[in-house]
Amino acid sequence: MAGVDLTAELAFRLGRAAGRSFHARRGVIARDTRLSGPVLEAACAAGLADAGCQVLLAGVLPAPAVSHLVRTQNLDLGCVVSASHNPPQDNGIKFYDSSGLKLSPEEEERVEALLEDSDPNCGLGSLQAFERAREDYLQFLRGVQPKLPLRGVKLVVDCAYGATWATAPVLLGELGADLVLVGTEPDGARINSTGAAALSELQCRVRDTGADLGVAFDGDGDRCMFVDHRGEVVEGDRLMGALAPSLWAWGELAAPGVVFTVLANRGAEEYLRARGFEVLRVPVGDRHVAWALRQQGWSLGGEPSGHIIFARHAPTGDGLLTALVVLGVLQRVDKDLRSLVAPVPVYPQLRVDVPVVDRERAMEDPAVMRAVREAERALVGHGRLVVRPSGTQSVIRVFAEGPDEGGLREAVDLVVQALGRFRPSSLG
Repeated sequence: MAGVDLTAELAFRLGRAAGRSFHARRGVIARDTRLSGPVLEAACAAGLADAGCQVLLAGVLPAPAVSHLVRTQNLDLGCVVSASHNPPQDNGIKFYDSSGLKLSPEEEERVEALLEDSDPNCGLGSLQAFERAREDYLQFLRGVQPKLPLRGVKLVVDCAYGATWATAPVLLGELGADLVLVGTEPDGARINSTGAAALSELQCRVRDTGADLGVAFDGDGDRCMFVDHRGEVVEGDRLMGALAPSLWAWGELAAPGVVFTVLANRGAEEYLRARGFEVLRVPVGDRHVAWALRQQGWSLGGEPSGHIIFARHAPTGDGLLTALVVLGVLQRVDKDLRSLVAPVPVYPQLRVDVPVVDRERAMEDPAVMRAVREAERALVGHGRLVVRPSGTQSVIRVFAEGPDEGGLREAVDLVVQALGRFRPSSLG
């Protein structure tokens, strides 16, 4: 929580440590619309400057814009003050290296090792407004689909009251789309109350307005989720399964390979393998997808949550970029979204988030471990189970997939019951 777990003092120390760790001479910092953002941005920027960095202040801007600006402006470091899809009271700080990628665990450990180092061994840097940051980012996006005709296409666009509020309507409006706007006020008190992490409003608006489809971003703009004209959600893994064959046929993928996370639907994987694609699964987290794409030399990967990376254009997930690519494919194949994804099968999945006080203790508890093993045995041969701690919230995520929904429920319930003693209410 901002002001409790992440204070201005800690933000200052993180900025200083990151600046020193990367010997950053020039960097850029942006934030989403959260009420705590300006204070934490100022503190982190001051820390970077204390490490001798010239800091460009980009203001409210989508996180992927920072990844883009780091690369195109030849900067040493990028920083985003945001808690992504999390509630308004939360906030966080994430850094990008000079290649536009999120830091590796080793790089994060290097930064953490310098948190307590207050030795004034660097001259002071400077702070200055980066006034053209938004326009530079928009110009990059305009080049992704330069001849995309959206006149006559009715879109519901949900910006989640977050960082895309001033970019998505401009970009999609320029292309001629008839826009129905949701969450386009920069309101940090309501960030993520709609958008990619809360799709019900988008679904209703699509149905009520007779729109062709709906597009939703999350608070920092690195995710994009879609709703078809009937108001049904199309998750990222199924979408990638539908996009990949066309992109490969058009020469827009470096290889017939797609990176999924462990949570991706088995139906999308089988669909791609039947069409000659390789599929690689990695741990949850878009940075794992990005590193795998770089290692494999592939161009497409992502998560069901809408983090999709089109490495031909950018090394990290970008919601606006994803929207442009998807809309471009729909135009080229002359299909609506529902028809595009219809051939990709979907296996039943069950997901439960269990709030816990101590994620590490819960995951290492013998009773929980026994329940996980028992649930895994119950699904052997006809399903799979994934139990993992959230990287951003105090919850354990329990996920099961397979053809028998009743069996999935029994397996998940075993684990959820074992985790029950670690719920906040159970511990007083």
